Amino acid sequence: MTTHKIKKGLDLPLAGRPDQVLTDAAEPTSVALETYEFAGIKPKVLVKEGDEVETGQPVFLNKVDRDIVWCAPASGTVRAIEFGPRRFLTRVVIDVGPDKQHAALPTLPQSGDREELIRAIKGAGLWPLFKQRPLGKMPVGEAAPVAIFVNGMDSAPLAADPCFATHDRPADLQAGVDVLARLTSGTVYLALREAGDHQSDARGLEGVEVHEFNGPHPAGLVGTHIHEIRPLKSGEVAFAVSLQDVARIGHWARTGSYPTHKVIAVGGSEAPSKQYFRVRQGAPLAVLTGGAALTGDVRCINGDVLHGYAAEPDGYLAFGNRTVTVMQEGTDRRDLFGWAIPQMGKKLSNHAAVNFGLKRREYAPDARLHGGHRPIVNIGSWEKVLPLDILPTFLVRAIQARDIEEAIKLGLLEVTEEDVALCTFVDPCKIDVGEVIRQGLDMYEKES
Repeated sequence: MTTHKIKKGLDLPLAGRPDQVLTDAAEPTSVALETYEFAGIKPKVLVKEGDEVETGQPVFLNKVDRDIVWCAPASGTVRAIEFGPRRFLTRVVIDVGPDKQHAALPTLPQSGDREELIRAIKGAGLWPLFKQRPLGKMPVGEAAPVAIFVNGMDSAPLAADPCFATHDRPADLQAGVDVLARLTSGTVYLALREAGDHQSDARGLEGVEVHEFNGPHPAGLVGTHIHEIRPLKSGEVAFAVSLQDVARIGHWARTGSYPTHKVIAVGGSEAPSKQYFRVRQGAPLAVLTGGAALTGDVRCINGDVLHGYAAEPDGYLAFGNRTVTVMQEGTDRRDLFGWAIPQMGKKLSNHAAVNFGLKRREYAPDARLHGGHRPIVNIGSWEKVLPLDILPTFLVRAIQARDIEEAIKLGLLEVTEEDVALCTFVDPCKIDVGEVIRQGLDMYEKES
């Protein structure tokens, strides 16, 4: 077992860490499947409003690869099918009815044919659980992964602990790992926190190579794991998947039924209940925040504060989400003199701030920008929090200049938005570094 010590990075001690207590959430009256988190797909809806659907029944597919489907997480009636500009499907809402027998799904093939296995996973609605590196999107094309990286830790602020979320599912985990081993001729790597809790089930898995990580965020991100364990060469691709999603794949492999529930960590200074919930996929966020939509000056985030999506108070749980964060919005708040006086309730990394270097155990942030957008000023703030061997400032400049060849040389294919989220946080110029990186990856994908 190898231990990797990450020195560069930054931990954000946010108030509202979820307690490691797991409770079953109330069953929702409706569920939804949304498309916004699956960049690059062309969805085609397979149901109509008023149709009766069963759990596991395909609701829409990807016209780019028609084998990839998204399945209903509950039985019921299709209440609404929402479209955006140019008739692009955005959301399918299902009113939950009596729990009927699950729809028949493709079963795990017994043969060693990799293509047959992939078709079965796609037909079971589980292919979107994978992310391909480079690009950081759902895998496309026929390229076989040279390795699969399973993330058993997450160092993002208030993020769910994958090992705690799966500590009572050893059979599902092992069955999921066995499926992953059939998808690649390479190695299945499992990244765990050094001396972490609730890891006995994960450490007992067969067919994986365990690597331990220690250090500040982003020590728990897949991009860091790939960089430290097995960097990709030109033309190679790897798959990444969360440990909890491995258990979901294993549930399908063992039972042949669609995994309808997941474990979500709810945290943040404004969260009514700071703990873990076992909840139905696609449930309203209100199920996790006290049974009613949040009111007041608060922001509910699908994900963590660095790489999550702001959700409407009456929004739904995202397909790939494992964390919900509730924080202050700060709409009408103003700070007298800004950085010129000590701001004891903030986490600051800028040496110009009066309270830089003062230790504070926890603080409750809000969603304000704290300044305006400015041109890039290369003061080295990004490099201090990025452990990857790249030059992020010059990479962003190359992307903005649309010099894709130079961007690739500077490490474009080694990062995604989540890898540079800390750069956005510490940047005094208020540049959304992740958005720029996504623009560069989209340019690369289009030109290649």
